[in-house]
Amino acid sequence: MKSNSTPLIILITVLVSGLAYWYFFTGTGNEPSLSVTDAPTNQTQMQFETLVGELQSVTFNTSLFADARFNALVDIGTQVSPESIGRLDPLAPLSGASPAIIVTPVIPVVTPAATSTSPAAATSSPSAS
Repeated sequence: MKSNSTPLIILITVLVSGLAYWYFFTGTGNEPSLSVTDAPTNQTQMQFETLVGELQSVTFNTSLFADARFNALVDIGTQVSPESIGRLDPLAPLSGASPAIIVTPVIPVVTPAATSTSPAAATSSPSAS
């Protein structure tokens, strides 16, 4: 069954590749979705285009970098000395030392004793009376 399906898979792959090539590389599949008009259609768009035309290029005043006060600034950063890499397995026990055993204290839970001295009264539920 595997040998019968291989030519079919190759044929489908070639067809899909051919359709993709035709769609993306020929002019018929790539048509612009929006049309561009030369004249603005409303007052807001005309006002926006007028304001965009009035914009000037952005300039920066670089005289700050020539100022004596700027040049007098000193970097007060501290140098970080290189550290060695830690252990490969941080959870492994230290070499030459046995792993530490952590002992957790057990606190006994004390329940209040029944006030009655008879064993039947101690085992009966409070809702039964």
